[in-house]
Amino acid sequence: MFDRSRNLPCMRLSDAVFTSRKVRCGQMSSDALPPVSLTSRWFIRPGCERQAWPALQALAANVLANEPDTLMYLVHSPSGVDSSLQSLPPSEPGLVLFVEMYRSPDAFRAHVEGAVFTSFVRDYGHLFVPNADGEPYTTVTFLQRQAGFIREPALPITTASVVAKDKVDNQHPAVMFEVIAKNQAAAQAFYSAVFGWQFDIGTSGFAYVKFPQFVQPLLGGVGQADPTIPGFEPGRNFYLLVDDLVATVARAIASGGVQYMAPASVDGYHFAMIQDPEGNPIGLIEPFSASRMR
Repeated sequence: MFDRSRNLPCMRLSDAVFTSRKVRCGQMSSDALPPVSLTSRWFIRPGCERQAWPALQALAANVLANEPDTLMYLVHSPSGVDSSLQSLPPSEPGLVLFVEMYRSPDAFRAHVEGAVFTSFVRDYGHLFVPNADGEPYTTVTFLQRQAGFIREPALPITTASVVAKDKVDNQHPAVMFEVIAKNQAAAQAFYSAVFGWQFDIGTSGFAYVKFPQFVQPLLGGVGQADPTIPGFEPGRNFYLLVDDLVATVARAIASGGVQYMAPASVDGYHFAMIQDPEGNPIGLIEPFSASRMR
């Protein structure tokens, strides 16, 4: 299991959590301890930014949804919004800065040992600069608040969505798709070659495609048909999340499919469409951030 404390050469995790929690009359119980706060620094491998940031956004959203005792979980990159604001010393390339708060030491341990964090490291750890053991290199600083406050922001902030208080989140998202093929075996071979899918066989030979838990902002819409434009014929489309439109289209063509709609950008979304060997249109879309859902 990944252990953040490995990068603390002079302090064990138990020391870091408990040393500052002692009181003059003895040691507090876990319930009486103040929240655990920390900062942690990771570094994205050069060239992996486009895969790493959506994965980090999904991690934060999964923590929000599954860890009620994680009180704060903020994931930052160096700011480039205002050129007059200069970090001192300058930020290291690929820096990811976590700012976290947990209800108790037990809540912190539940996070680092839990399914959300360990599965993230297992699935996406290769996107980060490694330590000597091949795991993401990280530094951790545990903090004890001495003064200060947290002001409520003007807008509620979550990684799953950022919406004004007078708006209601849309419900009933699309959570499943089906491709009903004339030749199921050939279709499975095509999708396996293009997207790397593995299949679980169910009733009547239906080949399920199961995905790991991954919270990506969900998107849908209703448009006006225009039969002169590929992808805008009357009907319905679905889009698969891909890291690279051009590379995915190339794999589809090499596997017997065709490009149906060339890569395009509209309203900040980057997408394309292919057709599988039976002519079924398949949308492709590159990762987009929660900020696009305002």
